[in-house]
Amino acid sequence: MLKRFAAALLLAATALPGMAADLPNHPFIHVNATADQYIMPDVGEIDIDIVSLEPDAEAAFKLVNERLEAGRALFAENGIAPEDVLVQDIVRRPRKVEVLPEGQPLPMETRVSLHITVRNLEHWTPVMRALLVMKDLESLTVAFNRSDRQKVEADLLQQALRMAKAKAQEIARGVGAKLGPASGVSIGALKNLSNAMGMASDSNARSSGGRRTGARTEMALVQAIRLAQSVDVIYRIGGK
Repeated sequence: MLKRFAAALLLAATALPGMAADLPNHPFIHVNATADQYIMPDVGEIDIDIVSLEPDAEAAFKLVNERLEAGRALFAENGIAPEDVLVQDIVRRPRKVEVLPEGQPLPMETRVSLHITVRNLEHWTPVMRALLVMKDLESLTVAFNRSDRQKVEADLLQQALRMAKAKAQEIARGVGAKLGPASGVSIGALKNLSNAMGMASDSNARSSGGRRTGARTEMALVQAIRLAQSVDVIYRIGGK
């Protein structure tokens, strides 16, 4: 069995000279595994634009500043520190429109973008409910995360490695061989190897990150997020 497997690898390398350098030069087992966990976040982030379509520049800047000050007051009332409210420069520019009547000039917009970090999610719902009814706001999106994300992902990585080894051991047992040492490890897919062997995996299963949503009906609720770590591992095949 091992001789036939090694011969198959040699044939693949001969038939695909451009990919041969991507293949290990020994009989191997290639496995992947993903460990994930749904966990409640402890940090929330808000991105939002304040926009005025007033044609008069002075009136537009006044409206945007009024909305900005109202937003700052809302954040302060809910314990959000000033340094957690990032405000970009106010800009005035032509507004993008899909259809513009012939001869009519592009309308102008005055816009400022804000990024808010909410470190106490007890205040999340009242802040979001207030923002959802505030006038002259656009591009409202939210995301959740964990302050201890690095530790959670480190634990998930160890779980994924254990899962990959267990899977490889089962494969080796199935072909009547012993599992040798790992000769290659990657966080995520070994794309060149997978493509060369016709074993490319679904990359969507390897995503990891805080959940971002644009659904307004969900924005006022704190939602669980999925954190995941994926590994690809190449093990040598030992003797019988």
